[in-house]
Amino acid sequence: MPTCVECGTPVSTLYMEYSKGNIRLTQCENCKNFVDKYVEHDAVIIFIDLLLFKPQVYRHILFNRLDYKDQGIHPSVLKLGILLILFDVYIKWFKLERYYAKTKFPFGDQPLYLQYIYILALCLIEFLAYQFGVRLAVSFCLGSKYAIIKYNYVSMALIISSFGKLLLILMVIWDYNELEYSWLLSVFVFASNLEALSVFLDFGYLRTTLVMLCGLVIKLMAQMIYIQLTNSTLMTILLTI
Repeated sequence: MPTCVECGTPVSTLYMEYSKGNIRLTQCENCKNFVDKYVEHDAVIIFIDLLLFKPQVYRHILFNRLDYKDQGIHPSVLKLGILLILFDVYIKWFKLERYYAKTKFPFGDQPLYLQYIYILALCLIEFLAYQFGVRLAVSFCLGSKYAIIKYNYVSMALIISSFGKLLLILMVIWDYNELEYSWLLSVFVFASNLEALSVFLDFGYLRTTLVMLCGLVIKLMAQMIYIQLTNSTLMTILLTI
């Protein structure tokens, strides 16, 4: 259902269209602001507001921009999720190659496709474990204004707000021995996830932080178990990514 991006109140319509290209934004009866100002904004403005952690832009994307899906992930969000996983594979592989530039790569004698599958499986496990952990925590915190939590939208909120991971491509031109940049971007992604989940669940920041920490703990546990079962010598390195 369309939602006012300013106050989160459900509305019947976002705008009235009088003719092609001639629209008038609806005014919210609760806060008296335009229901969704982003209807008239281009993608650049939306991206800038995402960088600024504005809750209005997440309400616009989650409630007003994406076609409603009772189950499953919206195709465009699913594509972004796949891209994020593949990008994590690239970053991990790049870090391992740089770390072992002067020594033998632990599984360097294995075929290239096996090395890729190993790291791809690790990234996929991390992604699914984090999603599962957050959903599990949300299931114990159903005190939001929604009678039923749409867990597919919890996942979509996490995927969309993780767009900051793509900025790690800049590490290709930075000195990779200095990890401050990757940690800063990790904090940025965490803050984006926090804002998106807080908006969707209508939780306070403290409560949402606890939900996300649960996801991070389960992700870390899954990561350690996988690395221990496959190649424990990589644990110290990969846990810093």
